[in-house]
Formats: sequence, C-alpha cells, structure tokens
Amino acid sequence: MFEGFFWFTLLHFVIFHIGKTRAEAFSFTARDSYLATPVLKTLLVEDWLGCTLACQDDAMCISYNYDTSSKSCDLNEHGIQSPYTGSDELLKMQGMIFHQIRKAKKPLPPREVQPSSQCDCSCTSESACRPGEGSYHRLPESCKEIWENSRVRVDGSYCIRANSSAKYANVFCHMTPILGCGDGGWTLVMKIDGHKQTFNYSSEYWNNTFGYNEAAGTNLDDVETKLSSYWSTPFNRLCLGMKYPQNGETNWIALNYNGFSLRDVIRDGTSRATNVSATEWKKLLNNSDIQDGCQIQGFNSINKGFDFDFDFGNGAKARIGIIGCQFRCNQSAGSRIGFGTEGGFFDMDNTNSCGNELRGERENSTSIKAFGYIFVQ
Repeated sequence: MFEGFFWFTLLHFVIFHIGKTRAEAFSFTARDSYLATPVLKTLLVEDWLGCTLACQDDAMCISYNYDTSSKSCDLNEHGIQSPYTGSDELLKMQGMIFHQIRKAKKPLPPREVQPSSQCDCSCTSESACRPGEGSYHRLPESCKEIWENSRVRVDGSYCIRANSSAKYANVFCHMTPILGCGDGGWTLVMKIDGHKQTFNYSSEYWNNTFGYNEAAGTNLDDVETKLSSYWSTPFNRLCLGMKYPQNGETNWIALNYNGFSLRDVIRDGTSRATNVSATEWKKLLNNSDIQDGCQIQGFNSINKGFDFDFDFGNGAKARIGIIGCQFRCNQSAGSRIGFGTEGGFFDMDNTNSCGNELRGERENSTSIKAFGYIFVQ
C-alpha cells in the first residue's frame, strides 16, 4: 500500500516539477479527501492522470478533485494555503483524491450556501436545513439551481421548493456527475423496486400528487420512494438508472425532454416518444433484450394490439421505457425495458415493475427485475 502511494506521489512530483521554477513548484495530495469550492469545469476522464494533465493545461487551475468511482474530475480555481494546517478545508469522502499543483493565489470562499439560494438559515453545503417561516419563495426550485448558484459538489439531501403542504421537499441531490448522464445538479424523483407492485404501470401513484415513503428520498439506498419533485419540479432532461441484481452495478442513460413536471408528462396516459434508441435503452441492464419487429419508446409506451381500438390488456407497457412486438405494432407487445412496467403476454412476468422482460420466443429470453432510479434536471 505504501509502495503504491510512493509511486503515485513521485509521478506527481515528476510531472509538475520538471520545467518549473522553484517559485512555481507546489504539490500536495490527499486521499479520500476533496475541496468543497467553486469549480472551473467538470470533466469525465479515464483515470487520475487525465485529471492531472487537464489541470496542468489550464492556467487558472490550482487544484482538482478526482472521483475514482465515477471518474469525474473537478478543476478548482482555489486551493489550500501553504503550509496546510489540517483544518476543515478538506472534507472526507471515500474514493476521492485531492491534488494541488499550484500555490493558492487567493483565500478560499466560505462553504456556506447563502439563504437566497438555499434556505432561510445558516446551513453548509454538506447538509440540508429546514426552511424558516416565509422563506418558501427564496428556496431553489431544483438541485440544478443550487448547483448553478452555489457550485456545490456534494451529493446529499437539500431543501427545494415544492407544491406540497409543507411548501418544501427534502430530496437527494446528485451534485457530482453521473456517468452516462453528465454534469451534476440532478433532482431525485423516484426509486422503484422491480420486485414490488408499488409503481407498476397501473399504479395510481403515476397520476396523483401523493408522496410515497418520502424519508427514503434523501439517499440512494435501495428503498422505494416517490417525492413531491415528481409533480413540482420542471425539467428538460432525465437521468435514468437501473441496478443490475447480479453484481450491484448501476447503468445510467440520459434523455432530453421538456416538462413542467414528470407527472404532467405521464398522468394523461398519452404516448410521448423521445429520441432514445433501442440500443440506448438496452444499456440500462447488462444482458437485456427487446423484440425488434416494432418498437415504441418514451413515456406511456403502450400499443393497442390485435387491431382492436383498445388495449388488449396483457401486452407490455412502460411508463418510461421501450416495448417491443415480434412482428407488427398492431400486435400485443411481448417485451419491455423500463420503469413502471407490466404485462403478461407471451409468458412475460407481469409482476416485474422495473427491468426487462422478453419471454418465451427464443433461447435467449430474459427476465430481469432491477432497482430503478429516476432523476430530473
């Protein structure tokens, strides 16, 4: 362990000290730590060396935070003062690497999120706080607004404005980039367990303005939730994730769509197509598959089936996702990948509410119940 850290530090020394004057030279590295500060830009890189080179090539970059799990790289225009006193300038987070390559030219800005952009009390960027009386209209509308106004880069629960009895919602904000979706500022809307029927296609939760287990909406634990952000938060992008049950790996895809809220897009049952290909939908789950004779994807994906002017009842349906028919669109769909799903035609598992179903027609038929995450931005 020590040997690996030695070579890691030595390589940083070689990169940053060759060709530099003694006055310019500076190198400080801290593992499992990061600097909470406004950033110049966020990049997705292959490894820490890519982050190192990106910071070196930007004359304004003083330091960077590298997330070893998501491979995201924050280039910072600030750094710690020399000598480092071990104060709370650096925050602890498993898997993060902080590295400073230049001497800090200006003091760190305060880490507090100002009341005008977050809530009517003195809260830090690492914690949410209850809004004060009369502060509703000063609350941010979404996690993206917090991200833009305060440049917070800390995943966690925050207060946002909501059309609810409480007038605010405490929601999980993904402030770091999500691989497959892009930069941070994502507002959690729902978490769905494919083994349960809470949010199947027919559930009234897709139509109403009632939350479900909202306490579970302040983290990414595998517990179902529906937050008031479902009917309150406007968006122009979605980030969708499915956790593969075999290895616990979560895959993510993004789709572009404008809506006053996700409920506003879904509640009337109208099929609304997006620009996501079947190949992209299949990226949500390893080993997933979909019939390719006819495919309907987007929101409220459903077909009428058998040339009747009504839903035949047991064909594949998805509130968000893609359905596939073996031959033509006037047949009931026998496969699906998505969120809020159901349908038992062609031996599909009707109880699978989130995941992939393609059953009975060939040797490589699939049935995968996944845990799903829905974010908006």
